[in-house]
Amino acid sequence: MPLAARLLLAFGLVAIIATAFVGLTLREASREIIESGFADRIGAAHAGVRQQLAWEADALRDLLPPLCRHDTFVDKAHVELERAKGDPDAMDTGSRIAIARQVPSQAKALRLDELSLVAGDGTVLGAEDAARTGARDRRLAALIKAPGGAPRLRPAKEGGEPSLEVHCALTGHGVTLGLVGARRIGPVLARIGDAYDVRLTAAPAGQPEPRSGEGEVVRVLRFPEIPGLDVVASVSRDPLRQALGRLDRSIALTGATVLAIAVAIAVVLARSLSRPIVALARETREVMSGAPRRVEGRGGREIADLAAAFNATIDELAAMRKRLAATERIAARREVARQIAHEIKNPLAPIRAAVETLRRLRQRDDPAFDDYFEEATSTVLDEVHRIANIVTEFTRFARLPPPNLEPVDLVAVARGVVTLHTAPASGEPTAGGTGGGAQPRVELVAEPVARVSADRDQIIQVLTNLVQNGLDAASAVRRDPRVSVTIGPLPNDRVRIVVRDNGPGVAEEMVPRLFEPYATSKDKGTGLGLAIAQRIVFEHGGEISYRKAQKGGAVFEIWLPVAGPPLLEKPPGETTVRPRVPEAP
Repeated sequence: MPLAARLLLAFGLVAIIATAFVGLTLREASREIIESGFADRIGAAHAGVRQQLAWEADALRDLLPPLCRHDTFVDKAHVELERAKGDPDAMDTGSRIAIARQVPSQAKALRLDELSLVAGDGTVLGAEDAARTGARDRRLAALIKAPGGAPRLRPAKEGGEPSLEVHCALTGHGVTLGLVGARRIGPVLARIGDAYDVRLTAAPAGQPEPRSGEGEVVRVLRFPEIPGLDVVASVSRDPLRQALGRLDRSIALTGATVLAIAVAIAVVLARSLSRPIVALARETREVMSGAPRRVEGRGGREIADLAAAFNATIDELAAMRKRLAATERIAARREVARQIAHEIKNPLAPIRAAVETLRRLRQRDDPAFDDYFEEATSTVLDEVHRIANIVTEFTRFARLPPPNLEPVDLVAVARGVVTLHTAPASGEPTAGGTGGGAQPRVELVAEPVARVSADRDQIIQVLTNLVQNGLDAASAVRRDPRVSVTIGPLPNDRVRIVVRDNGPGVAEEMVPRLFEPYATSKDKGTGLGLAIAQRIVFEHGGEISYRKAQKGGAVFEIWLPVAGPPLLEKPPGETTVRPRVPEAP
């Protein structure tokens, strides 16, 4: 993956992860804050309701007893009830109506939601609701007979709501008259709930306790001052959802902005970082192709350090290659010298024998001297000519120049070699030396390949040697000698050349020594052709190998790098880029 793509991916992931982490943390913190705000509002409402109910209870406790003790309205009603001997039905109708009319005005004056004037048998003599007048309520009868005191909770009736209820009673001459007043709790809850934005409702008796859900937060409030009173406090979660929605949109917008900024920074950094690296890579490829100059690091101290380290490595590798080449030349010359000494000893033996024989015949004035002289001198000349050939081939091998690199079209070069060996001159024998045999066939199969940095003449020499060897080997055993040359691309910017013949192949005992100097199976060969070919291929940075074809014949395969030899032939001049040193302040 390119550096720019990695930087974009890294910065993008960092921006997304950071935004997601901060956003989720902020969102959770906001949720907790809002939820705690709900709890605080419910707690404040609880305290407010408790305080208000306590105030209401204290006010109600002292509201009715003074009326029962010395209020003229109550005293008059008691006197009328005494006259009727405690029987409400026996009371004077006019007096009863007058009493009933006074009760609503008293309820209004006392700010009571309900007020009932009750006889001892539970008959309602008057009430704020005229419809209740004349009704008989046993609960009220039992209530006015009980001692008064703190207000009590009166549970809600059907369709009603709970209330705080107080009473007082006036008893004399066997007649009991009582006042029962009540103040509803609903208005108190509504007033406190509006103040704290909390919905407060009295919990219905006998129903399961409500619980919080997705739509609202619910708590049940209890008041020790008023036993039995349960109030359900609920707060809608709509503000929470709305706040979280706004927060999510803000986080998404912020994340998109941060991501855009991160991508812009990554693009700038990628360009600033990749440009010197790409330039350095281009320069190193040129150096590896054999350009005799150093790379220069631009763009930062690290790039300069890398360039300096690369230049130092190239220097060392070039020096090592020179030392290795020198060592190989010395070893090769030693081996060639040994081979030459061995090859020269063979013709020296018959030369020495011929000369010694001539000397003996001359000393004895042997008449056979003249006859033997022609044979001996011919033998000496042949062997001297053989020694001269050996020395000439050795000189060619030893003086092989380094490759003069230039862009070479291998297909065109191979086509020229194939054409030369396919069309011999008119009247001349074929390549194998068999004058009456079939014309040798040399084929070229080539795919499009890139131009190779190589020495044109040396590549021609290698191909000519391999094609000629293949024709010689095939012509010796077949009447249809055939050689094919195949050229095609290879991975990693390489080119392959394959030379295949239909001859007998290389003898098994010769394969290990195939590329050694003076190793040959030919009667008149010197054994330097393949050694020279191998040296040319190696100096081009390539490889050459042999294998036997499946259907018989020899296969020589060559791999050449498109860019040419991978290392410099000589170290460049002293232009190494040194690491940058911070300037003194």
